Amino acid sequence: MQLFRGLIVGAIVGGLLYGFLVVWMRAIDWLAVVSSLSLGLAVMAVVGTGRDDQGAASDAAWRAAAPDLPPVVDRVTMEQAQARIPVRPSRVRTVAVDRPAGQDPGSPSDVDSATIG
Repeated sequence: MQLFRGLIVGAIVGGLLYGFLVVWMRAIDWLAVVSSLSLGLAVMAVVGTGRDDQGAASDAAWRAAAPDLPPVVDRVTMEQAQARIPVRPSRVRTVAVDRPAGQDPGSPSDVDSATIG
């Protein structure tokens, strides 16, 4: 149902933008079509992925089946539950940094190294 609602709202918004660009702004047809389609698809994606009663029902069923797992549509909890992957020190690279002008090339501070992680 949300996807159908997103399709309807996206078509309305895209049609309004197309009419505005062609009638009032006297835009080129292909530019108006591309602009209105891209905005219509963006609106459809936002409206179509919203929560509805079916999302709440599936969330309740998920909690009933496995109460220790995070909810289906709760992205914040799922992102916080992810484990951190440690970086091995061997994967850290060093990059030579140019020395300032005026230093003699034989000094130990000839090339400084910066660590990139």
